[in-house]
Amino acid sequence: MKVDKKGLLGVSPLIFFLVFFFTASIIAGDFSKVSVLVSFFFSTVYAVAITKGLSLPDRVRIIGRGAGTTKMMFVAWILMCAGGFTTSASEMGCIDETVNGLLSILPPQYIFASLFVTGCFVSMATGSGMGSIVALGPIAVGIGEATGTNMSLICAIIVCGAMFGDNLSFISDTTVIATTTQGCELKDKFYVNIWIAIPAAIITIILYLLLGVGTEAVAVKTDINYVKVLPYLLVILMAMAGVDVLVLLLIGTLFCGAMGMAYGDFDFYGWIAAIEKGMYGMSSLIIIILLAAGLMALITHNGGLEYLSKQCTRIIRGRRSAEAAISLLSAVTCICTANNTIAIFTIAPAAKQISEQYGVDPRKAASLMDTSSCIIQELIPYSIHLLAAAAMGGVAVTTLIPYVYYPYALLFFMILSIIFNIPRLKAYNKNLE
Repeated sequence: MKVDKKGLLGVSPLIFFLVFFFTASIIAGDFSKVSVLVSFFFSTVYAVAITKGLSLPDRVRIIGRGAGTTKMMFVAWILMCAGGFTTSASEMGCIDETVNGLLSILPPQYIFASLFVTGCFVSMATGSGMGSIVALGPIAVGIGEATGTNMSLICAIIVCGAMFGDNLSFISDTTVIATTTQGCELKDKFYVNIWIAIPAAIITIILYLLLGVGTEAVAVKTDINYVKVLPYLLVILMAMAGVDVLVLLLIGTLFCGAMGMAYGDFDFYGWIAAIEKGMYGMSSLIIIILLAAGLMALITHNGGLEYLSKQCTRIIRGRRSAEAAISLLSAVTCICTANNTIAIFTIAPAAKQISEQYGVDPRKAASLMDTSSCIIQELIPYSIHLLAAAAMGGVAVTTLIPYVYYPYALLFFMILSIIFNIPRLKAYNKNLE
């Protein structure tokens, strides 16, 4: 088989990143010692060096266009606002009171499963994995600190719950793009999806219940000030009502400021300092996602994404292999873009062509595109979901990966759905034109 050396060179910056990051971590014997930020920096320098036919300023402009997209700027704003809200909520005692309230209600052995189920409901209601992590992350971290639980496990649980709705929700951007581009309706894709997602969620709940066995109750204070829970309750209710994540974070921060000053937890300048501290805490994470987006823009410019697309479609021999190719194409593109929404949008035309040529039901194609990209979104160490959750918990991002059980379960049931043609669908005659 002839190797496309030009295409392979195009994707080599991603290979460089993975080899550098994992090799250095294995040699060190500790994944927390190797910075994802520095790994992306060196990979970007390498990508700039191998890009031919352009001046240095033009190569940098490609990075700038990739990092400066509306999507990336929106994520940066979310992270800054999340940092401001979380720190101001912590300074005025909102998180401590909420954690104590939950610990006084929930049996200790059900805490892990309860966090996962709550995350499923919030992400399903919001349609946003990031919104769910922002809403529940600080509370989960507070519970982890109070119970002495492995913080990586706690953060992984929140990521798993967030992924459930990101993949399954009717209002998730991934669902909307997948169904629109493949020519099917939201409810049809949802029906196909639940055959994969529900069994995976049940397995995950069982695993978290088993992990909770033997968890001892912790002493919590009895004089809980439930009024201080209101800012957090307001944020969660607004999230479930579909309020834009930036709006709810801003309102939550203002509410925390007003309540904190009313209770004397800080004055106006103390509140401003808390917001600044939270925003600075997210700065390295913002730089990582901007570097990653810029690097992926260079990879795309150099033909790396096109090369990977061609390699994925070489395996097609019939309907099952076509479904596998669509899943693989979506997964590989998500590895390159580190964003499941962008991955689905990018490969949608190719997936549509494969479906029509090999008889893949559009409902199944939409489900596989969405599911496979969501799986990868929660398993790559530079995923915004993992990075955000790890930053909240103060742990290395790679320490979360062994505990994100839901994507592993989802992958297993997705493979079964391809092999055994689950669910068996009647012919799709819906005319959307």
